[in-house]
Amino acid sequence: VSASKPNPEVFLKGAEALRLLPENCLVFEDAIAGVEAAKIANMTAIGIGDKEILCEADFVFKDFTEISLDFLNELLIK
Repeated sequence: VSASKPNPEVFLKGAEALRLLPENCLVFEDAIAGVEAAKIANMTAIGIGDKEILCEADFVFKDFTEISLDFLNELLIK
């Protein structure tokens, strides 16, 4: 990777390596630049941390323990 976040290169290369379309990827991020990179890449951004700071994320959770299997299954169905 030659560019740092918020450039989406790292996420796009990851999607390419997995042979996935960016719009089918979930990004879990705890930083504003990471959320911005995910959104630029057309990926679903899930913020982990403060809702006020990560407000650009599609969803925000305080930590991973707040994410339910039902929530993840709903995302996978879409």
